[in-house]
Amino acid sequence: MTPQEIINGMTEKNRMLTMKNDELVELYKEYAEAEREYNIKYAHKLTSLRIDGESITLAKELAKGDKIVAELFYKMRIAEGVLNACREKIKDLRSSIDTYRSLLSWLKAEFEVSRQ
Repeated sequence: MTPQEIINGMTEKNRMLTMKNDELVELYKEYAEAEREYNIKYAHKLTSLRIDGESITLAKELAKGDKIVAELFYKMRIAEGVLNACREKIKDLRSSIDTYRSLLSWLKAEFEVSRQ
């Protein structure tokens, strides 16, 4: 790789990192919203079951098994998974940038040795 190719690669990875960091903010909001919706619906269902006389142990399981509550839990887990995938991509991009830096440093050292 030439120094310019390395610099171009670093520039592209930095651009991608900026985009992922911006995306991360939105994904946190989506996850928080999904978690809030789930918790509210779960609490309502649990309360309703308790009012109907179900034991707390059984009411917890029945509330989790409610179709709406389960769907909200599913959406929350998906939002969490997407959030985690974005975090991992950010780590990968940082690692790529570090690799480009190392390559550039190595090329610089090679250039300096060849000038002597």
